[in-house]
Amino acid sequence: MGHGEELLVVLLTCASGCGGKSVAVSSGGSPGSSSGAEVDQGAMAVTLASGQNRPVGIAIDGTSVYWVNGGTYAQADGTVMKVGLGGGVATTLAEGQVGLGHVVVDSSNVYWTSGTSGGGQGPGSTGAVASVPLGGGAPPTTLVSGPFAPAGIAVDSTHVYWANADPEYPNGTVLAVPLGGGALTTLASGQDGPFALAVDATSVYWTDNGGAVMQAPLGGGAATTLVSGQGPTGIGIAVDATDVYWTVKGPTVMAVPLAGGTVTTLVSASGQYAYGMAVDTANVYWTNFGDGTVMKVPLGGGAATTLVSGQDSPVGVAVDATSVYWANYGCQSDGGVCTSGSIMKLTPK
Repeated sequence: MGHGEELLVVLLTCASGCGGKSVAVSSGGSPGSSSGAEVDQGAMAVTLASGQNRPVGIAIDGTSVYWVNGGTYAQADGTVMKVGLGGGVATTLAEGQVGLGHVVVDSSNVYWTSGTSGGGQGPGSTGAVASVPLGGGAPPTTLVSGPFAPAGIAVDSTHVYWANADPEYPNGTVLAVPLGGGALTTLASGQDGPFALAVDATSVYWTDNGGAVMQAPLGGGAATTLVSGQGPTGIGIAVDATDVYWTVKGPTVMAVPLAGGTVTTLVSASGQYAYGMAVDTANVYWTNFGDGTVMKVPLGGGAATTLVSGQDSPVGVAVDATSVYWANYGCQSDGGVCTSGSIMKLTPK
């Protein structure tokens, strides 16, 4: 709470795994948030899973929350996890992983990117894309591995897509592989550290280290620059039927039509570090790693709302019809096992 805002601490009776913890829900303006920011005082936050080792990426389906624990830097102690939407006992789907950070799900499997040596970063590192059934019970399947630094990941009915992120590589790439593994397809090459990534029915979209938002057809073809000169783009990107949304570190939340055109600033602030992003039919949601808040703003812009504050370095975020879910990274040090991470849920969103 050391930001000077007044907080309302809500004591909650949680599902198994909450541990009886208090969750701070802000009742005052969040420092560094946009002018005129509102605060949701009616939501209830619960801890779905605690004691996690640096959770980062998060995804949901109709029954469960899935996440990856990044673990200790360059060590094989990362895990792929799940827990019910209402909490309960967390299940380990895969373990012994290195350099985990991003995760997606479809109706059958969980997919993630990992670094298999060197933490997945820097020259000489190798990375992999792997999957495991939603219910576990089988060893992970490596869909592809090679000399790349995988980051953002997305999935559709036929392929898994990911970004080769490391800006130290002279030619960053956006890649695809069939859901069951097979021939690797390069959708874009010569990219400047592509990182956050999303897909729709026709295209893949990504942000890069040079401050651009890019698009390429799923079936192959030239990459298109939708926006350039954005400065350091954040780790979040999302798409809906009309627009691409992304974060710029600061944070600023931006939008542009899928085909390019006028760029809209939905909210602008300073002194924070925007991280994960999600979108529904009404709002864009994001986490601020730097000041421990989870935020939302209407798709067309307007007053930002602080959904919750006092979080321990929130990172990945996901939404369903009623709730917002996020991962609290916890420890800031890379050294040793850290168990202060948690998986959170806020209802209503």
